[in-house]
Amino acid sequence: MPTLEKNLRKAILALPAARKDKLLVQMLASQPVLQEQLKFELLEGPQGLELRREALAAQVQTVTKGFYYNASELLSCLRQLCSPFSHHVKVTGDVYGEINLLLLLLQEVLFHQQELLQVLTGGTEALGLFLAKRTEEMLQKLDKLHEDLHVEFAHAVNEVLPKLHASAAGYSARKLGVPVRWK
Repeated sequence: MPTLEKNLRKAILALPAARKDKLLVQMLASQPVLQEQLKFELLEGPQGLELRREALAAQVQTVTKGFYYNASELLSCLRQLCSPFSHHVKVTGDVYGEINLLLLLLQEVLFHQQELLQVLTGGTEALGLFLAKRTEEMLQKLDKLHEDLHVEFAHAVNEVLPKLHASAAGYSARKLGVPVRWK
């Protein structure tokens, strides 16, 4: 993010409070993400974070438990979930919650959509690649978390990884170097 010129910064800070407030409100009007970040930080707090996580988890469960005619249809719905995940992290900075949500997505898909992931075909290859990439992403984010938090995820991750490798996503997982066991 570009920084303000030193002289401009001093001039802005020297403005009267009412003028600074008016400028701030004008700038926020054209920045919806910044508005939502401030709303979260100033109005929602920790309770809001939990509510946002629960809402996203409910979306994940709704999508993963649905009936799909083929892997492409499921993949399309799963891709639509990635945008809300990214937005959640952009607004809240909640990397821990993102890891939880990615793990939930993988668990639910591998449990509820087993029939679509039994055999590697042209149709299931794209879905398998999607799942393998989300797994790789989750593991990279996990490695960046403090080591004490790894304990909270270890059991669930080590349940998901063998299931992923045993499914149609196994081919893509092996190509991406996703381990069968994590720590």
